[in-house]
Amino acid sequence: MENEDKIKGSEEELEEKESKESKKERKEKKEEQTPKTHKMHEKIHEKALLARHHIKRNGWKYLSIVLLIAIVAFAVLTALKVFTVSYNGFSRYKFTMIVLGDKRCAECNETLAQLVPQLKSLFPEARVIELDYSDAKAKRIFNETGIKYLPAVLFDDKVSSAANYSIIKPYLDQKGNYTSLRIGASFDPRSEICDNGIDDNGNSLVDCKDEECANSMQCREEKPKNLQLYIMSDCPYGKMAVIALGEIVNAIPEMSYEIHYIADETSPGAFSSLHGTYEADEDIVQLCVKKYSPQQWLNYMVCRSKQGVRGNDWHECAKNTSVNVEQVEACFKGDEGKKLLSEDIKIAHALGIGASPTWIANNRYQFGGIYAENVKQQFCSHNPGLAGCNTTINQTTTAPSGSCG
Repeated sequence: MENEDKIKGSEEELEEKESKESKKERKEKKEEQTPKTHKMHEKIHEKALLARHHIKRNGWKYLSIVLLIAIVAFAVLTALKVFTVSYNGFSRYKFTMIVLGDKRCAECNETLAQLVPQLKSLFPEARVIELDYSDAKAKRIFNETGIKYLPAVLFDDKVSSAANYSIIKPYLDQKGNYTSLRIGASFDPRSEICDNGIDDNGNSLVDCKDEECANSMQCREEKPKNLQLYIMSDCPYGKMAVIALGEIVNAIPEMSYEIHYIADETSPGAFSSLHGTYEADEDIVQLCVKKYSPQQWLNYMVCRSKQGVRGNDWHECAKNTSVNVEQVEACFKGDEGKKLLSEDIKIAHALGIGASPTWIANNRYQFGGIYAENVKQQFCSHNPGLAGCNTTINQTTTAPSGSCG
């Protein structure tokens, strides 16, 4: 028993000794490995610091690469028309607006300078293309659409989807594949310009030597004691001017006078006017009255101007002023009246007149006005000593001055 205890104690001492030696060996082994591991961690840390420093120092290069990729992608997408760039950033244009002008026409430039910014504001979703008539593309569009005068504002058929389309809809005319905004344009880019010293239409005749300039203001022969009025027959200011003309004629019986119309011929025998086709119809009636009842013509004009055109039958004024209704009716319903208007509106177009009312004294001197006394003074300044010019015409109406067109 005593021997067994000794043997057991010896075995425990041996195990304890082996355990201590094992721990010592593991410790020595660990101490041997620690410097190697430490060195490895140091190398990893050093590489991380180098990488961070490299990125920090060369970050702009990486950013440039990213931006370059973005720019290339943008260029490709733009070329493919996936999207386009507008003045207010990236947007998908809903429709196209084409503006046709002519740098030779000062009045055209003034009109567009006021109109185009307003249209851009009204239609921010429009892709706006501005072209001068000297550009081949502008000439092609001008000829394909069949428009006759500049400036012109054209819309493609997608304009009908625009939020503010209803505002311009009443003033649009179909012109080929486009709709044209009715703006009272009157400059014919194919015609001779009568004061620029250039043969514009290629017929070897310059300015007033060209027959096209016969009706232009610069080339017109002076006619003493003559007063001309250019109107749209249902323009409120034009009607006031007609009433004023009647009062001036009563005050100055020696004067001669004319009334001409502002409208467009959209196709042979078809006309458009600012306030609607009914206004062009009234123009035709008035010209027929002038031809077949010349003595009653001015009285009829004054009657219609006081009565109003829209919604009022012209026959009432015709009967009240003793107009030959039967002859006028035949003229109006047939081709004769259309031909009369077609020829008459060429006068205003040749003169570049688009505002109603416009007055011309003695066939040469243009001015505006709606009150009889003011117009009389302008007229008499070019006709000094004319009987009746000293007569004061009392103002019978009160309204702010203005014009249509």
